[in-house]
Amino acid sequence: MRVLHLVAADRWTGAAATALQLVEALRDAGVDARFAYRPCHNLEARLAGLDWARPILVKERSPGDLRRTVAAVRGATRESDLVHCHLPHDHLLARLALRGSGVPIVRSVRHRRHLRGDPFYGWLLRGTAALALANSDMEPLAARRPGLAGVPRLVLPPAAGARFRPGLDGGPARARLGIPADAVVAGTVGKLAADRGQDVLLHALAAAPATWGLIVGGGDHEKRLRTLARHLGVVDRLTFAGYVEDGLELLYAAMDLFVFPAAGSDHGHRAIAEASACGVPTLAADLPGVRDLVEAGASGALWPADDAAALAVLLAAWTADAALRASSGRAAAASAADRTAGRLASSVIGLYRSCTGVSASGRPLHPVGTKGT
Repeated sequence: MRVLHLVAADRWTGAAATALQLVEALRDAGVDARFAYRPCHNLEARLAGLDWARPILVKERSPGDLRRTVAAVRGATRESDLVHCHLPHDHLLARLALRGSGVPIVRSVRHRRHLRGDPFYGWLLRGTAALALANSDMEPLAARRPGLAGVPRLVLPPAAGARFRPGLDGGPARARLGIPADAVVAGTVGKLAADRGQDVLLHALAAAPATWGLIVGGGDHEKRLRTLARHLGVVDRLTFAGYVEDGLELLYAAMDLFVFPAAGSDHGHRAIAEASACGVPTLAADLPGVRDLVEAGASGALWPADDAAALAVLLAAWTADAALRASSGRAAAASAADRTAGRLASSVIGLYRSCTGVSASGRPLHPVGTKGT
């Protein structure tokens, strides 16, 4: 099976990170999956030396750029059985490049707004061969779209990388960050931005004086968060770890509780899956898709989004109850044990087969290492 994945991004985050995880899982399962992306920034550095990663996309600044990018996509798809798009812009590039080719387009939908009913999105999704949805709350939205009636679709099973696992020692990370060994740490991971909810966590910490806060991430909002922390009087039990990718699993291991206060650009909520895989219970805002990952009363708890007082009550209760944290951490790790890269690949291969079997151009699907006919 030959599949070209398109991601019009140059940073290893959000949709690009989940798309790359899927490509790697598919390749491990024997699929000849390729990854086309924009060069520069940290995504190119991460993919350096991989012959299946192709930096053929650019940030188009002129009609000429667009024509060249469409031609590059068209050339890259000549030996592909299907194309899998992950963002609206790369879906647009695929629609333009594949007109009349008969090559099917599969689309991952990572955000609810990408299913909205305006004319552009309606045109973009029309003729899509299959949909891969980031969470189950997108199912009713997809079902209501007239142009998607009868289109095969799948809710992608969340998966964390193999490095995220229970039993890791978070002690050295705590020591390096100056967090006391006996502190009960509630941490969060994500871009520091006004809409990412770190301010809600700070307000909750102010009302839960026995809890230590850990904020992992970088962004323009950091200065304002530090100012808010001083105003709320939580500076002495709050740590900003900065942006971390390598060794992120050890920061999860340094947490006793993971707090998910707001969704990012990717509504698959990857951070919850990673925390669970490390055996950390999650206190999550009750947002679309969160219940796919958090079982209230078992692997964590839910609270109304933006309600700092409700989060503070949970922080106080869970900080005081070591047995609850331990049992919920075990439940989180057990739930994550089934969310493997192999399961993700198997599900997506099934989706591909449901919409192709053979491609619309009549070519059979090929395993890695074979040539098309």
